[in-house]
Amino acid sequence: MLWTVGLPVLKFYKPTSGEIMLGKQMLCDLSPEWWRNQCGVVMQDGFIFNDTIAGNIAMGDAPPNHERLKQAVEVANIRSFIESLPMTYLTQIGSGGIGISAGQRQRLLIARAVYKNPEYLFFDEATSALDANNEKEISNNLAAFFARKTVVVIAHRLSTVKHADQIVVLEEGRVLEIGNHASLLSAKGRYYELVKNQLEISA
Repeated sequence: MLWTVGLPVLKFYKPTSGEIMLGKQMLCDLSPEWWRNQCGVVMQDGFIFNDTIAGNIAMGDAPPNHERLKQAVEVANIRSFIESLPMTYLTQIGSGGIGISAGQRQRLLIARAVYKNPEYLFFDEATSALDANNEKEISNNLAAFFARKTVVVIAHRLSTVKHADQIVVLEEGRVLEIGNHASLLSAKGRYYELVKNQLEISA
């Protein structure tokens, strides 16, 4: 989904019409390199490099900052797994995440974004490979980390977006509804129908 929704925002290609604004400034006026440096991105199939666990989390920051690394793995709920390994943070991972599960790969990608600590965050199906317990734990941890940041979450799992300040419901490239969880439930439109299929309405 991020390929159609998020990539213009990250300046990988231009929108076919209209302008993307960052506050009062047009995004097209900003340097792509500068702008991407302000952003953290966690994609469903984000890339894991042939490097150590620490190197994958603290990309380009050698040696890693210990406190930031500790915070990142705790928020991503992967510290206990890493510290159970014989080489802990120096454990080598194969390119593409060889040697770890899909859920562990996603948690490392979340830890990478937390370590970077950017002002703008884009999460595209970032918890799709996690079980319910891990997803809930990480969502709770991220809630505090997201404070005072601009966060865009693209997801089919409604549990990951129900607490968002604003929810945009897209279908076949069209915006159907905009509002928060409560207002969209009250409207009893497409979002309400989706929630009925995935969540308890009272949640």
